[in-house]
Amino acid sequence: MKKPPAVNYIVIPIGYKENEVRDISVRELVIPICGDCLSALQEEEWTLFYCLECGESRWVLRCLAKNKYRHKILWLNGCPECTGKFGGLYFNDPISDCSGFTSNFQIGVGG
Repeated sequence: MKKPPAVNYIVIPIGYKENEVRDISVRELVIPICGDCLSALQEEEWTLFYCLECGESRWVLRCLAKNKYRHKILWLNGCPECTGKFGGLYFNDPISDCSGFTSNFQIGVGG
């Protein structure tokens, strides 16, 4: 199955919090997203599961899910596609209108 072209990118700084004022970003995780994904991130109906190990992603329609998801993106440290075991779960959410993001989450313009 051919993946749709990226229209934008999610850029996540990977690092740690040194103190209450300073965050240290060791590297950035850049994830291409298509137009449909960008639209879904602006809605409250969907949650994206993204594996940090292999880059696989899955969308979950919240109203049909057996668990109650409240975050737009859940980051998995391992998934059934690559490790076959659960290695951890992380989350951060963009501001609700997706025109800007918190200091830990931003979208860069695709080109």
